[in-house]
Amino acid sequence: MSSRQLTLPDGTSALPAHTRGRELARPDRIDLSESIGFFRRRLKVIIGCVALCVLIGLAFSIFGQKTYRAETTVMLLPQSDTLVEGDGKQSQPTMMNGQLVDTQIEIIESRDMATAVADSLGLTRGLSEQDKRASVDNLQNHVSATRAGVSYALTISVDASDAQDAAKLSNEFAKQFVNWEESNARKRHAMERADVKDRLAELRQQAQSDTQKLQQYRIANNLLTTTGASLTEQEISNYNFEVTKARAEAAEDQARLQTAINQLRSGSSGDDVGETLESSVIASLRTQEAQLAGEVANLSTKYGPNHPQLVRTRNELSEIRVQIQTQIGRIISNLQAKQAVSSQRLASLTSSLSSARAKLSVNNAAMVGLSELERAAEASQVIYETYLNRYKALVAAEGTEKPNARILTYAEVPLSPRTPNLKLNLALSLVIGLGVGIIGAYIAESMFHGVNGPEDVEKDLHENFLASIPLLQSVNPQRSHAVAAIRDDPRSVFAESFRVLYTAIDQSCNGASQVIAITSALPGEGKTVMSCCLAHVLATSGKRTVLVDCDMHRRGISRLLDVKPEQKGLIEILSGDAPLDVEQLMGGGQFCIIPLKADPEKPEELLTGDEFVQLLETLRQHFDHIILDLPPVLAIASTRVIASRADAVVMATQWRKTSAFAIRAARKRLPDEQVNVVGVALNQVDLRKKSFFDRKDASFYYGQYREYYS
Repeated sequence: MSSRQLTLPDGTSALPAHTRGRELARPDRIDLSESIGFFRRRLKVIIGCVALCVLIGLAFSIFGQKTYRAETTVMLLPQSDTLVEGDGKQSQPTMMNGQLVDTQIEIIESRDMATAVADSLGLTRGLSEQDKRASVDNLQNHVSATRAGVSYALTISVDASDAQDAAKLSNEFAKQFVNWEESNARKRHAMERADVKDRLAELRQQAQSDTQKLQQYRIANNLLTTTGASLTEQEISNYNFEVTKARAEAAEDQARLQTAINQLRSGSSGDDVGETLESSVIASLRTQEAQLAGEVANLSTKYGPNHPQLVRTRNELSEIRVQIQTQIGRIISNLQAKQAVSSQRLASLTSSLSSARAKLSVNNAAMVGLSELERAAEASQVIYETYLNRYKALVAAEGTEKPNARILTYAEVPLSPRTPNLKLNLALSLVIGLGVGIIGAYIAESMFHGVNGPEDVEKDLHENFLASIPLLQSVNPQRSHAVAAIRDDPRSVFAESFRVLYTAIDQSCNGASQVIAITSALPGEGKTVMSCCLAHVLATSGKRTVLVDCDMHRRGISRLLDVKPEQKGLIEILSGDAPLDVEQLMGGGQFCIIPLKADPEKPEELLTGDEFVQLLETLRQHFDHIILDLPPVLAIASTRVIASRADAVVMATQWRKTSAFAIRAARKRLPDEQVNVVGVALNQVDLRKKSFFDRKDASFYYGQYREYYS
């Protein structure tokens, strides 16, 4: 039975412990052999794609349309406005920056610049509008400008099919660009002068009209001062201050008067009135009163009440006291007068404040219109002066325009075309071809479903790998016939591969491997040659071997070994037309053949019936090994029946040719319980290329042991 990898119900591998250990072991290092092998296997595809792309690139470089490029270098100059400011000073130069340089590049590549160049060189002369537009578009599409690093130098490049035209166009673009700003400034200033001049007359008339309206309004509303109503407002402010002061004084005088009156009404003699206490006259009279009162008291103790001196002193005291009362009355009257004056003054100021406020109200109403007229007059005057200064600056700047750049290097006639670039195209073709080749190699590898080696057989097909049969031309190019190569050189690597095959078959069988059937999934996989060579190797080892041709459609063995027409074949033996004579077949040797003769009827039932079983039993008694060359499994249904009669069945598979799907399909038609398929043998393995593949295969090391067979 085949040694497929089995899995136990618990999920563990059914392989032996030492086998499982080797299966799970993985090298902990980087291995590039697979990648190198892949590139070596697909080297033809990669080289073919590279060669094709290089040829295409070479053809394009030789026969493609040539384009010449001419370059002119210009340097940007600091730009400044030629106009002078209002104070008579000229404006400072504009600082150069990246945005300004990018703007100059856009000017060079603009359609207006291309039109100016075309008109200057007469490229559009005599053309229709549509042709002119197409000519300008073509010129614009073939010009470009680039900045040299962070400098202010620009390189103007023009592409043309003619070298002379490229140089001429590039220099003309530079000339037009150098004069671009100067001519535009001259035109712009001329147009601006005309516009400013026309506008200046209107603004002068407008300013005069607005000033006249302002003065007339001031006269009509009695606002003759330059400050308008500011005097009335100041007058109201003064009145407010005076009214406040007068109100305070009137309140103070009223308070003093009222206090004095209240004191007198309460029975006071007026001595405690504040103003009385402050009067120096009353103070002097009080002093005299005190002296006289003292004298009266002194005299009263000495004399009687009618003593003349006492009477005189008393009269003097009475007069002093009358004077004091008179003075107090005068003070009270003065307070009353002062209070009346304060009240009148307060009333007068209040009346004047009301009048001023009424006047201010009228002035405020007039100020609304005055402010509007003042702003209008001022704005008109400012605009007029601005335009006047602008006009003076434009007149002063006439003829002072300067170019914004100068030419550093003129373009020379290019000696070689820019495109197509042979070196660049070949390099790109090489890179593209390499990329396409690698992609094609990956596609070819991914679409490949053949069998490379033992690992594909065991892991992908889950079949037992038996041996690799080398391609005869890869080990012995001088030989063309496989059987003859084994007969003439029985110790060659080619012959040894069949001994390896038989050893693998024998080790894979649980019992005897007397009857060995060799078949394939599809025709043309070399099963017939493998059968002949295996039978011959077994015979040369001293074992009696018979080779039976069971492929009635191709009769490969009969044709390969050039069997004579008169020799009886398998059909005649099975049908009973010719008896089986083993000794006659052997002819005194160890090897014989039971061929198939051409028979249009092809009674295949003889091969699947009991006659064939009886024949095999008979052959088992006389031969050590019986080799059956069976038809392909997928092509002939009888192959399944014949294969079940053999002790071991070998699937011959052509190396890297037979699809793995075909092998799986063939194996499904050979059930394990009926057919003992011992494994797969790879046929026609090219040992010269085998080193590109799996190094787990012994054929991988052929280069190291090939001298062993010499």
